[in-house]
This record gives sequence, structure tokens and C-alpha cells, in this order.
Amino acid sequence: MALNQRIKSFLIVKMSKLLIHFIALTCKKKTLWIENIKTPKKSDKPIIYIFWHRHIFFNIFKFRNTNARPLISYSTDGELVSKIAEEFGMNPIRGSSSKGGVKAFFHMVNAIKKDNSEIMITADGPKGPSREVKDGTIHIAKKTGAYIIPVSWYATRLKIFEKSWDKFMLPLPFGKIVFAYGEPISIPNKILKHEYPNYRGIIKYKLDDLEKRVISELGITKKIEVKNG
Repeated sequence: MALNQRIKSFLIVKMSKLLIHFIALTCKKKTLWIENIKTPKKSDKPIIYIFWHRHIFFNIFKFRNTNARPLISYSTDGELVSKIAEEFGMNPIRGSSSKGGVKAFFHMVNAIKKDNSEIMITADGPKGPSREVKDGTIHIAKKTGAYIIPVSWYATRLKIFEKSWDKFMLPLPFGKIVFAYGEPISIPNKILKHEYPNYRGIIKYKLDDLEKRVISELGITKKIEVKNG
């Protein structure tokens, strides 16, 4: 990487960290249904947090300095997100379905089984299509016995980047952010490949429904775009 590009990347990462801290500091924050993670934690079963790609921004802050390790792609954007996550005390796992996927899969399995790490995965990432669940999370949950916990957030003051593939969300200062944990999803260890679509549908429904409930909690009237399949 050229010197100018490294400097630019460094500045973007540091400015992003300051922006996230500023927004989080000036916003009221509320967490809902934390009881949904108590059962898995008490049973010592591993956890995979899953969310739509558009929710990355606040999730980095929410899971800062925890044992949660986000899966982040090797793309240029992924490199920046990875460095920002590291600024918040995270140890990202790199890879995606298109590059480094097999290595990332075994890395995540080892992180769960050997290091007792919690994993964070974007259900439709890193490139979409938007709101379409990929098989990776089901593979890992099947292999490790981990609970899949949907997470979502929304805000009263919000910028949505309508032209981005995921309709990326940026909470704005001086608003209220509501974050929520969904009910645990368990994947049988003997699930067959032809059963995957059913579980993808369950995960998608849980994520969409959780987002609707968070929006309702904020008193916002908004129709969520939900794609079939």
C-alpha cells in the first residue's frame, strides 16, 4: 500500500472512531430483551450474533471490548471496517464466501470451540443481495452447536444511504438508539443440505421481525422492505 493511501486509511479509521464515540455519547441508548442471551450464557453454549449488513455501524460500538469477534471480508471496505473494529478492542476474523471463506470458517470454528469466543456475522454480507441469508452461519452453528442470536437496532435520528446495496444506516447525534437481542435459534447438528432453505427462512423472519419490533418501540411508523426467499 502506497504511503499516501496508508495515511488516508489511518485518518479515516481515527475519524470514524471519533465519529462513533461522538454519536454514541450524544444519543440516548436502550437495550431490549437482554434475557434472550442469558440462557445460552448460563448453559455455556457458544453464541453467534447475526444481523443485517446495514447495522454494522452501531454494532461495532455495542460489542466493543467484548469477546465477540466479527467476520469481516478482505475487500478494501472490509479492511477499513476491520481496522475500526480493532480500535474498539475487537479481534476480527477475515474472510468471506468469495475470498478466504474456507480458512475463515475453520478459524471461526476454532475461535468458538477452543477460545470460547462469540462470533458476529452479517447475514447478507459482505456484498448481498440485501436481506438474503447466506448459509455460512448455519454451517458454523451446525458444526459448533452454537445458538444463533439475531440482533438489530434503529434510531430516531437516522441517515439511510439509499443508493448503497444494503441501505446502510448511520445514527445521527442527539437521538435515541434502541438495540435488541432476538430469541435464540438452534440448528440441529444432523441437519441436511436440503433443509437449509427452511432455516434461512427462519433466520430471515427473525431478523426482519426484530427490526420491526425495535422500530415500533421507538414509536416510528415505517414499512420495512422485506424480500421473499
